[in-house]
Amino acid sequence: MRQDIKIYRNYIGGAWMGSPARRHAPNINPADASDLIGEAPLSIGDEAVAAAEVAVHAFHSWRQTPAPERGALVLRAARLLAERAEDVARVIVREQGKTLAEARVEVQRTIAYAEFCGGAAAAMDGITVPLRTPAHFGYTRRRPLGVVALLTPEWSPLALPFARLAQALVCGNTVVLKPALATPETAEWLVRCFADAGAPSGVVNLVHGLTDETGATLIDHPAVRAVWIGGSHADIAGARRQAEARTMRFMSEAMDVNPVVVLEDADLNLALAGVLAGAFGNAGQSHTATKRVILMHPVADAFLEELVAQVCKLRLGSGLDNEVGMGPCTDEAQIQQALDLVRQAQMEGAETLCGGARAQDEALAHGYFLRPTIVDRVRPAMRIAREPAPGPVLAVTRVESFAEALAHATRLHTVVAAGIYTRDGARMLRFVDEMNARSVYINAPTTGDEDQMPVNHDALIDFFSEMSAVYVQYGPGNGSAA
Repeated sequence: MRQDIKIYRNYIGGAWMGSPARRHAPNINPADASDLIGEAPLSIGDEAVAAAEVAVHAFHSWRQTPAPERGALVLRAARLLAERAEDVARVIVREQGKTLAEARVEVQRTIAYAEFCGGAAAAMDGITVPLRTPAHFGYTRRRPLGVVALLTPEWSPLALPFARLAQALVCGNTVVLKPALATPETAEWLVRCFADAGAPSGVVNLVHGLTDETGATLIDHPAVRAVWIGGSHADIAGARRQAEARTMRFMSEAMDVNPVVVLEDADLNLALAGVLAGAFGNAGQSHTATKRVILMHPVADAFLEELVAQVCKLRLGSGLDNEVGMGPCTDEAQIQQALDLVRQAQMEGAETLCGGARAQDEALAHGYFLRPTIVDRVRPAMRIAREPAPGPVLAVTRVESFAEALAHATRLHTVVAAGIYTRDGARMLRFVDEMNARSVYINAPTTGDEDQMPVNHDALIDFFSEMSAVYVQYGPGNGSAA
């Protein structure tokens, strides 16, 4: 192994530790595959076990730390991230592939939510409940779970891990983080913010490795009470089976076939800007990215003509170039999966309006660049309409009515995000009523997720904690209300 290559270390029990693992995964700049940034260890099971065990030991004192003080740790980590913001943004660009503008947005959104979460810790309490029995009152209190495993994805290498860490910590849990192998440098910067902010030994731990090895060891450890995972459907399915076998808490986040409907009365300029940002921002690598657009027939041709023209103007390249409009996919596997979906759609009768191939320009040939792709005349039964392409690929379906558009948009039953462009208030509200989506966007891009929304913040706080009922008798009373 070359001595000049950075070898990432695990962070266990408050110490950075070299791994005895014989296998390593290269950390490659997706804009230039010849740029080897470093190598992350495929940690052995003993390391994951050690991280879980020090987290168990730390939990006993961390859970006793008052919630405002736990929130103060998150706030200190946020301030350190703000001081290091530009360095972290450039790390994200180099190892994940975002443009510098997109990376800066991710850093700032991370800081904003960390400040919200850290401050909200002071108000994280239960409620007082009047009881039917005289001289009694009841209240609820929130209790931490214990050790939490976080298996985080590459598409949001800072914001998702930081938010999940903050949520788990303010609830009183200790954490073992296994980040995506594609983004170990960002994970190291993240953990250093918490370590330098004064996280007690064992409260925050970092172990590099494969999801089906290191991640599986963590899920199987008896001390781990909950697992949050973001990533591919295959990784999530395997982790879910393990978690169900242990009847532990489990939550996941994956890319989905997020639909956007454009009706005939839409502001087309607004819709074009929203679909362009939603489908091709971050090279289409986001769990809320727009993967399918459903167009009403009267506006379909004009909309697609202008969308193709704007997509073809996007300049591809390294995100460190301020003139670049779209960066690379994170790795080769994503390109191949996306191209397979496009080729199959073509065989089934769909029409590729632009893209559908790797970028072969000399400046791009050494990176993981897929030309932004629009596939028209997609039918609901096609695989590309049911499976999200992990890259800048947009599937288009044409419809004749709002009812047909709604039927197509709701065909998958549940999605992460969905959107509609229309001036008709009644159809807006009907869309909101019918869509089974975590987030619904009206005349806005699907990539505008905000972590402080209750569907995100409150749901995760509930996931990382348990509620207990407490009954207090303060006088003789007159017996039970039963």
